[in-house]
Order: sequence, then structure tokens, then C-alpha cells
Amino acid sequence: MGNLYFSPKGRISPEVFQKSAITLIAISFVLNVLPLVSFALAALFGLVGLVMVWPWICIWIKRLHDAGKSGWMLLLVLLVMIVLSSIFSKVINSMFGVSQAEMQAAMSGADGIMGMFSAAAQASKSIILPNAVSAAAVGLIVVFGANKFLPSDPEENQYGPSTR
Repeated sequence: MGNLYFSPKGRISPEVFQKSAITLIAISFVLNVLPLVSFALAALFGLVGLVMVWPWICIWIKRLHDAGKSGWMLLLVLLVMIVLSSIFSKVINSMFGVSQAEMQAAMSGADGIMGMFSAAAQASKSIILPNAVSAAAVGLIVVFGANKFLPSDPEENQYGPSTR
């Protein structure tokens, strides 16, 4: 399991990639909704979110290798994810977001810098769950899309033996 998430060498089958990605999406979802429980807890686990970038890189590179592609194609995957996330975020924010005027009003009535942070945090709570669902949806779309459009190479290739 450690090799799966922490080493970019080798290949993984579409099925293993999908299961691994769903696991990472679930962990990310939990981390994304932590501010609803406690902002302090969310800040504490914020580093976990940064550390999770590496397992994502590893499983994507292995999946690309399984399709006979270079790991550098991960940059294209990132571009697709950024574009989809931006679109989803704009839609979610227009539906559930807090207006700038509401945010400024909440912050102007606050007492001191900590009061401002607290007011901003309270005002942004309405968007946390929709954004977490949106991030999970984008991840699932890209993962399932990759498995659809990246056929597994049935033969041994430059990245290792077949996963079939």
C-alpha cells in the first residue's frame, strides 16, 4: 500500500487507480468539511491536505504509465481539473456564496483582527459543504474520465509489466 501511494514508479490498473482515487477523494472530502466542526481542527489538519498531493501525483503517474503515457501528462490532467474546478466553483458560489457586501458588513462589526477572522469564518460556513461536494464531483469526473479515455496497455511497456 505504501508503494501505491508514495512511489511514482511502475504501473497500476484502472481498477486499482479508481479505488485509490476514491479513497483519496473521501479523505479530501472529510478534510474539506472539517471547518464545519472546528476551524482550529481544520487548520491543524490543513497540513494533511498538503501532504495528500504526493499520493495523488503517484497514482496519476502510475495510471498514465499503465496507458503507455509519460508521467508529465499529469500537467494536462491538472489543467483539466483546474478548469473544471473553476467552473464548478463559480456556479456553487453564485448559488450558495456569501456576497462581498455581507462579508464586509460582518467584518466591519467585528471587534479587532480576531473578531474579523471569526466573522469571516462564520459568514463562509454556508459555502463549505457545497464546495466540498463540488471538489469531490470534479475528482470523480476526472478519475472516471481518465479510466474511460486511457486504455490500459496489455503488454509490458517501458514503465513495467502489464497490470492485467
